[in-house]
Amino acid sequence: MRHFPIRAARRLAAGLLLSALAAAPALAAYPDKPVTVIVAFAPGGNVDATARAIGPALSRVLGQPVVIDNRGGAGGTIGSGLVARAAPDGYTLMVGSTATNATAPAFVKSVSYDPVKSFTAIGGISTTPSVLVVAPNTAARNYAELVKESQGRASGLNMGSPGTGSLNHLTTELLKQKTGLNATHVPYKGAGPALTDLMGNQLDAMVDQLSSSAPFIESGRLRAIAQTGATRSPLLPDVPTLREQGVEGVDVAVYTGLFAPAGLPAEVKDKLVQALHEALRDPDVQQRLQAQGSEPMQLSQPEFEQFVASEAARWRDVVQTAGISGD
Repeated sequence: MRHFPIRAARRLAAGLLLSALAAAPALAAYPDKPVTVIVAFAPGGNVDATARAIGPALSRVLGQPVVIDNRGGAGGTIGSGLVARAAPDGYTLMVGSTATNATAPAFVKSVSYDPVKSFTAIGGISTTPSVLVVAPNTAARNYAELVKESQGRASGLNMGSPGTGSLNHLTTELLKQKTGLNATHVPYKGAGPALTDLMGNQLDAMVDQLSSSAPFIESGRLRAIAQTGATRSPLLPDVPTLREQGVEGVDVAVYTGLFAPAGLPAEVKDKLVQALHEALRDPDVQQRLQAQGSEPMQLSQPEFEQFVASEAARWRDVVQTAGISGD
């Protein structure tokens, strides 16, 4: 009887060792089946295009098929909620964005996930600047002239957006808060109808993603008076940024990044971080991002994690100051 505790302890230790040895190959083998990457928007948009640009390269690096699964609805919150609730095993990922992990959760308080705590931030993929475009008959040639024109009207400029709570809308609110821009927000169901009305002089101005406005700017149907990125986009080398025009604190770009559910094992996280890093070096990925007006994000994983948190806080403050809500 005196020896039983020793024998039991030895059996327990041996069992634990065998369990650990059995688990190690499983982690080392990740991934051993296809990986699903959810896009929380319908096909065709900037986030979807980014996911489809990075998907083949990720598949080559990981050695498994990477399946893009569009789960659109409710401004990106439906698909994001699915990922937040998924098993943290590395087989369900998400190409998230400013919308899914910053503006939508700030605008809609009843979302089913926390934009930071519910996810493991794997790494940044791209940034796409926005551009301030005006109708062809608008007299303003720069941002200062646009603000002056807006302040000369009782109801301000009519500024469109793809919808209330969109980044386009919230950037307009940020401009109002930071620069004294006088504007009335006119929401649309998508960027297309808003751009059509802007080209038809039914709107005065609009903040839009460069990727969708660039063709109209090039054709002369719209005029760009400012870019919102920290630096000029190669697609619009002659259009100055807001920062260049003396406007501080309004650097805005749509970001995309790779996310997994919270609680991802460290070994799987490290493998995905490295896989994304390698995929972003792929010349085809870089070419496809540049073609849509985007640039690869140059942040380490810890820096991206901090960036995601800061963007969530930033847009939450903008929404609170503007006093708007989607609930």
